[in-house]
Amino acid sequence: MPVPLRRGALVLAGIACLALIALLARGEHSQAASAKPNIIMFTTDDQTVRDLVAMPKTQALIAAQGANFLHAYVSMALCCPSRITVQTGQYAHNHHVMGNTPPQGGYDRFNDKNDLPVWLQQAGYRTVHIGKMPNGFGTETHETYVPPGWGPFNGGAGRGEFYGFIKPASAYFGFSMDENGILAQYGPEDYQTDVYSDLAVQRMDNHFTAHPNDPLYMQVQFFAPHDPATPATRHAGVFSTALLPIDGRFNEKNVKDKPGWIRAIRRFGPGLIAKIQTRYQRRLETLLSVDDAIERIVNELSARGQLANTYLIFTSDNGFVQGQHRLHQGKFAPYEDSIKVPLLIRGPGIPPGQPRALVWNGDITATILKMADAQPGLPQDGRSLLPYARDPNLKTFRPILIETGPPGATNEPGTPVSAASANRGVRFSKYVKNLDQDRTAQIARAIIAPRYRALRTGRYLLVKYSDRSRELYDLKRDPLQLKNKFKDSRYFPPRKFLLKKLKKLVACQGEACSRDVKKPPKPLAKKKKRPKLNPRP
Repeated sequence: MPVPLRRGALVLAGIACLALIALLARGEHSQAASAKPNIIMFTTDDQTVRDLVAMPKTQALIAAQGANFLHAYVSMALCCPSRITVQTGQYAHNHHVMGNTPPQGGYDRFNDKNDLPVWLQQAGYRTVHIGKMPNGFGTETHETYVPPGWGPFNGGAGRGEFYGFIKPASAYFGFSMDENGILAQYGPEDYQTDVYSDLAVQRMDNHFTAHPNDPLYMQVQFFAPHDPATPATRHAGVFSTALLPIDGRFNEKNVKDKPGWIRAIRRFGPGLIAKIQTRYQRRLETLLSVDDAIERIVNELSARGQLANTYLIFTSDNGFVQGQHRLHQGKFAPYEDSIKVPLLIRGPGIPPGQPRALVWNGDITATILKMADAQPGLPQDGRSLLPYARDPNLKTFRPILIETGPPGATNEPGTPVSAASANRGVRFSKYVKNLDQDRTAQIARAIIAPRYRALRTGRYLLVKYSDRSRELYDLKRDPLQLKNKFKDSRYFPPRKFLLKKLKKLVACQGEACSRDVKKPPKPLAKKKKRPKLNPRP
């Protein structure tokens, strides 16, 4: 079948199967279940909301059957800090993992003895981890280490099970995993997402057979669609005709009102645009295997009679920029493409709906604790999303803090690109300019962004950078974030309000991080006139 038709057939088949999948998911056989619900969380890596176009099964089985949160964000758009936030329920300034690599970040800065899986085991859950761990876990010291909360295994009879990805970094084929303290090697024919799918079904079968009265918490942490975005052989080329969505943000023309680190980036030429297009297609192709895995897991729950007693959560650790605001790839930046993520929750008592409440990844922890009736060992900066999932019209005026650690590369500190830039003497205080004729130098050089703190409300985004740059966007009038209003006098009232609230959140702890506030004032109808100076006598 020609490639364009093959993709068309895939999409049509996916759409035609949506109703059938939903019916099959409901048509389960009854079986004894634990008093507490099972909870399964799926996390992808660097997935944007619009990437869900490649996942019709996930949309049918989770989004269409439960809550599809339209305004979900991560508080730090970087892999390791974001994942630790979900493990602790805390902002990065409280769990202190401020990057992907030492000394400010990485797994070894994290106290894994007091986190979500530990609390869930204390509440009577059996816990299973499958897939990616926070950055830094796959070192030699961790190759056979099983973190507290994911063990002991005891041949499948214990309270936990652990199947953590180890090495080599970014490998979709031919990789090793730490399987309950034993290093297991997978061959060049083994596709990572499919291995996770097999493990998930096997361990679910074992759990529901050997532990029918114990609730299950399982998290499946997929690597897709992270670079190098290598799809399964069966999916290679499926999206070869998919066009990259392009709007005014892409290769932004006028950045005079943007901060200096953005102004230093030159516009893309055709060479780099072609690379962004190809990466977009391959990223979507990797998600087809994730979609297959989720369908398989949901069908297994249905066959086991467990689906009605199971919460399913789907999200991503952060978003990913793909040409927006002159950033050819990556995250770290405070813009929507970087910080906004999909968040889908299906389960008992959750009707189909699209909650509009502003939520963040720290809320996921509090939500799981509420589902499990478990007690945290740390103050929770987030709050349960169950009220908003059950009532999509429920409103909130709680702002969200967006924060970073040290200045970092948008394509992720600790990557070979960033390391190469450091070796060339590029300091965090310097901007890397794109000087070659084809304008593809960003592929080989890191774009360094300053440290920042930002506040996101339902309408506004306010950003304060360490180099004294400032940004303010009115997302109601400017959803593409093209017009910086920080110096616009009409926005002085909301600016003053937002600066005050940001100051309170940068060091907040616990309940103080989740308080509702008044709605920010609206911008003025006209610009303020400057007072005339009295002429000299």
